[in-house]
Amino acid sequence: METDIVVPQKIKLQTRWAVLAAIVLLACAATAALKPIPQPAWYHNFADARTLLGVPNAENVLSNLPFVVVGLMGLYFTGRSGTQAPRQRWALLVLFTGLLLTGFGSGYYHLAPDNQRLFWDRLPMTIAMAGIISFLFVNRVVQGGLWILPVLLVAGGGSVLQWSWSEQQGKGDLRWYLLYQAMAFVVGMALLLLFPRRGIATRAVVIALLSNIAAKVFELLDKPIYAMGGLVSGHTLKHLAASLGFIPFVLWMASQDNSAGES
Repeated sequence: METDIVVPQKIKLQTRWAVLAAIVLLACAATAALKPIPQPAWYHNFADARTLLGVPNAENVLSNLPFVVVGLMGLYFTGRSGTQAPRQRWALLVLFTGLLLTGFGSGYYHLAPDNQRLFWDRLPMTIAMAGIISFLFVNRVVQGGLWILPVLLVAGGGSVLQWSWSEQQGKGDLRWYLLYQAMAFVVGMALLLLFPRRGIATRAVVIALLSNIAAKVFELLDKPIYAMGGLVSGHTLKHLAASLGFIPFVLWMASQDNSAGES
């Protein structure tokens, strides 16, 4: 059994809700106040463009395979688990489906990077984000329906559609997609801290979130990392960190297949 993250129990439930709502509202207000942020043209110029066995940008393409493997494993164990409530299972199925689709979408994008293909890279990621935040939400905040899952799916998908449409109009605006991506991390950590609860794979979820934060750092350091030896780029490491960070989560799901364990 896992140990809860220590949170002062004197904090009222209403106060925790207020903190969570304030974070979301302030972030939305700050984003709305910003000027539109276009997709930088240089974003598609990754450090490692080497071809291997006829595959262009090979390392950035092939490093998406772990997403496919982790997604398939997660779907398999989620389908077999008899310990998850329906609301939890739906959130997990969405999470691992998002990871699976991210592997294909990102691989497709990196074969010939441009804004049109980037749409298919980003859309599956919002699906995975919706899945993990919904999983945390239904376990820690609301022991009821899955209303948060369709809300997050629409918000995430809408942010990508809005960005793509703005690019087609010649007025690219990344603000809302960037907000959705950032809030997935911020709200995820807030749920862990403000609503602690035993037995929902806290350690595995924390590892997944921190691994994806590390992935963003690798992405920003794409060229400097590649310049250190020319063996691997920061963007390739981004894919590996983001996907392999979910392995502890898959292992936790596998344990549900063999025992009642946590629920």
